Amino acid sequence: MISLELSVRQGDCPLSAASAAQDVAFVTPHWHYRSDQARLELRMLVAGASRRDLESALETVRAHDATTAFDLLAKQDATARVRLTMGTTAVMGAVVAHDGYLTGPFRNVDGVERWALGFDTEAAVDGALAALERTDDTCELRSRRTITPETALEEVHAVDAGTRLLEARRSLTPTERETVTRAVTAGYYDVPRSMTLGDLADTLEVSDAAVSKTLRRAESKLLSASLADSRPPQWRT
Repeated sequence: MISLELSVRQGDCPLSAASAAQDVAFVTPHWHYRSDQARLELRMLVAGASRRDLESALETVRAHDATTAFDLLAKQDATARVRLTMGTTAVMGAVVAHDGYLTGPFRNVDGVERWALGFDTEAAVDGALAALERTDDTCELRSRRTITPETALEEVHAVDAGTRLLEARRSLTPTERETVTRAVTAGYYDVPRSMTLGDLADTLEVSDAAVSKTLRRAESKLLSASLADSRPPQWRT
């Protein structure tokens, strides 16, 4: 498998039109391309800088010529969940015509989408890239990698590690999070240190012993998550 990462600015995409005009971001964690109907079905998460930006962006998507179905699933403050069905854009058409497929969620901000694509052969990749150059859209190739079973498993491990770190960060108490953040930004972990433990304690208005204890608790959570090996036994070496 050959993996590509592209930055794409599409003139015929409702999401690009909306994010170029309003301060919003789209993330599409779930999608399905229906080749028999030349339709892309999406579940989108939308976040706006304000409720007004969100409302304007949703209306742009709803009214776009490429939109064939639009369902607002939920909305709260400046965020929303949407189900969208749209026609095939020129870029998607070029990818599909060369047996390419989406391999992960894509993001759209400031009128630009980040795509993760997969192809089965080098010839298919070369054909797709040539076809993309012939479109009127702007496509920037950010990376091109060959994925082997070994590298695929490494990426699974990396995702697992990232998930553990995210969970560990969420488990920090407000005090632990503030203390670690202040320590990092103030240079407590620099080599050499630009802030001592006493200095850090003074800025937080607590004792040296208290800040030391809080840092040890936070460090234990974060380091345990980063060093844990959650791979199944057959993947371990």
